[in-house]
Amino acid sequence: MIMYTDRQSQADDPFVDISLGDGNTIQVQRNSVTPVGDPADQIDKEVFRWEYTYGADGTYTISWNGINRNPNILNITPPSDQLSFYISTTINISALRGFNSTPILTVAPIDKASVGKKWVHNPGAYDREGDSLSFKLRVPLRKDASGNIVAVPGYTLPDRTFGCRNATNTAAATFTLNMVDGQLVWDAPCRKGEYNVAFVVEEWRVTATGGKIKLGEVVRDMQILVVDDPNNPPVLEPLDTCVVAGTTFTGTIRATDVDKHLITLTASGGILLPGPGGSAPRASFTQTSNTPGLATGRFTWSTECLDVRERPYQVIFRAEDQPPTGTKLADLQPWNIRVVGPPPQNLRATGGDRTVTLNWDSYVCQNAEVMYIYRREGPSNFVPDNCETGVPSSTGYVRIGEVRKAANGSWATTYTDANNLKAGVQYCYTIYAEFPSPGRGKSIASREVCIMVDQDIPYLTNVSVFTTSTTAGVIDVKWTQPRKLDKLTPPFQYRLYRKEGQADATTGYVEIVSVRNKGLADTTFRDTGLNTVEKSYRYKLEFYQSGTVLRDTTSASSVFLTVTPSDTTTKNIVLNWTYNVPWRNDVLPHTIYRREGTSGAFVKIAEVKAGTSSGTFTDAGTEAAPLERGKTYCYYVQANGTYQLSEIKEPLQNNSQQVCAELPKLVCAPILSVDELDCDAFLASPTEPPYQNVLTWVPQITGDCTADIKNYTIYFKGPGQAEYTELAQVPGNVTTYTHTGLESFAGCYVVTATDVNGNESEFSNEECKDNCFFFMLPNIITPNGDGKNEVFRPDEKARFIKSIKFTVFNRWGVKVYEGNDKNINWPGTDSNGNRLNDGVYYYEAQVEFFSIDPANTSKKYKGWVEIVR
Repeated sequence: MIMYTDRQSQADDPFVDISLGDGNTIQVQRNSVTPVGDPADQIDKEVFRWEYTYGADGTYTISWNGINRNPNILNITPPSDQLSFYISTTINISALRGFNSTPILTVAPIDKASVGKKWVHNPGAYDREGDSLSFKLRVPLRKDASGNIVAVPGYTLPDRTFGCRNATNTAAATFTLNMVDGQLVWDAPCRKGEYNVAFVVEEWRVTATGGKIKLGEVVRDMQILVVDDPNNPPVLEPLDTCVVAGTTFTGTIRATDVDKHLITLTASGGILLPGPGGSAPRASFTQTSNTPGLATGRFTWSTECLDVRERPYQVIFRAEDQPPTGTKLADLQPWNIRVVGPPPQNLRATGGDRTVTLNWDSYVCQNAEVMYIYRREGPSNFVPDNCETGVPSSTGYVRIGEVRKAANGSWATTYTDANNLKAGVQYCYTIYAEFPSPGRGKSIASREVCIMVDQDIPYLTNVSVFTTSTTAGVIDVKWTQPRKLDKLTPPFQYRLYRKEGQADATTGYVEIVSVRNKGLADTTFRDTGLNTVEKSYRYKLEFYQSGTVLRDTTSASSVFLTVTPSDTTTKNIVLNWTYNVPWRNDVLPHTIYRREGTSGAFVKIAEVKAGTSSGTFTDAGTEAAPLERGKTYCYYVQANGTYQLSEIKEPLQNNSQQVCAELPKLVCAPILSVDELDCDAFLASPTEPPYQNVLTWVPQITGDCTADIKNYTIYFKGPGQAEYTELAQVPGNVTTYTHTGLESFAGCYVVTATDVNGNESEFSNEECKDNCFFFMLPNIITPNGDGKNEVFRPDEKARFIKSIKFTVFNRWGVKVYEGNDKNINWPGTDSNGNRLNDGVYYYEAQVEFFSIDPANTSKKYKGWVEIVR
């Protein structure tokens, strides 16, 4: 356990009580006291060291509870010096997992911050086994009077204490901890004083199967002293890099100071610590220059195979300025150095009967665990970037095998590939090594090596549509002659099969031709009587020797094209074509042919790259000659493929069937209008429902808009409704509709047109109609039984009332009546029907109207009414 203490403090800990997490507590004597940092700060590093053996596997938390914190910590409720502080380390012991050591924090927490300046710190966490480390902030802890572990009272992160701004005064201050590299950044303090933070360093191990196990955690509880000083901290220039194991890495570190002060450079990190048995570290750092405002240093590391691991090594460089007066400030930056395995050397390939044997030199890093084998058809020309490890999927390589180190530690340096190799195909290989857990890591891939498998079988090269027809379609099928027949036993035979569709299935094939002996020179067949308009076809070629022994088989489909005309304002036709072939259709561009109308010559209009099984192209014509709606266009695609073999000429040209389609005219929305309501005339002589609204519209059937309208659809949205619902449909020769049976005039309408193919237009313009509003209440009623003015109700011109909540109060504000009659019809009684005394009463009427205008939907009326009998 390491403590950093103020030498001027009265507190002293020559002995500490350590809780071991298994119910035992031991007293540990202080091992050493060493001054650290600036002598003026009077800070001591106190080290306590002990050894303890646990009796069983398990998870244990080793902890210590200090007696006093520093006084006057600004982000903890005072008095902070009356609070203890609790720190701990958690370890997970498993005999099956093997040796493990907890992370070491190599950087002392003694950096100062300055008001208005960005402050950075890094603990320089290092794990000897290369396990993954992660970092997270934590509330500082203490033990209360009952011995419970609790948070310190009133704690806030430093940036949330005084509402500070960042160093550039562009946003609120922030305090962050990078969970990957442990970099603490406070941007920026605004009040001097002392602050407290705590964080956890978690240790994780990734198993050989990819699982993740948390091995433990280490806690750092630290103070940050903020001063108010015009000095600016120096700035380090970060430099992340990688190095190949077995080489010596040399890097130059550079720091600048805007105040032109001298700078002291130092470095911390696990690779700078002494090695096993106290041996000298293999990495070193030396400051090489120091002029006002600029300092440089040289970092050197002689790496070896044992250094390979997945996570980078971290070296924390510290640049501290040396002002003649005032406070020294520092910048700390983590530089990440990844060590990768060297590439396997001298990969070679030799061929056999449908096999390839790989050999390579014994791998230089004997601590690697497995060599992975990758293969692809044809060269990729993949050359790894500097320190690029493994084989990326973008190269087209696929892992086909592995070679693992034997139990005795020896390596095999050969691998035989007999996994479905095809004759006449060039196969390329590369390999790389991976290293074991916990460090893991990979090597750079070997150079690519390629070899051709002997072409001793025929190859399908063409399945091309010659004639497009539903009953008389024709497809030309072609293949190559097998080579090296002198190594095979005659007689020989071709058998050609056909099935519908492109799927690579083993069933559904029908034999259509057989060619024997000298006929091996005949390598074409014209297949007739097909439906090439609606169907694609797949062909399978079998090659036999000795009459009955199947030597090999190959299959390929025709190219099938579909076209989709746009039914939007964009004038284009989308072409999609598919195929399933053994050669590569993704290397050479495919050719698109088009003609206008159903007769005449086709013209080449484009060349496009396609994929391994499909292609697509959007034809919009040209700027000078765009496609026109109402016209028919016909297409076919010529797919250009290759086996990438010198023995087979390219391109392999295969045509799709011909497909025609009309670029349809659009179905355009009509222009709608609704009859207007004359409110003056209506209120002068109001009528009772039902009401009606008359809609008329003007069709849009010129230009790109089709005149072939099947019907119009009317949509309605009433008061308070959010969505339109279908109201009615009328034939395409009708351009008016009367909406009858309405309780009010209020509502909105849109209309759509639908063409003879069932395509519906967008909504027309929205047209709305609202009611006429008039509402007036009397101020006297005479409920005396003479049949006149017996009840309180709105003026007879009032219309379109949805509901009324009517409330009456006496002169002292006491509610005497409440009703929900939409015509009110109050007879001068209380809510129980008892007659009220004559006099003045006050009312409130909450009226809901039928309206599409929210401003008219709900209104409140207040007034008085006198009862006179």
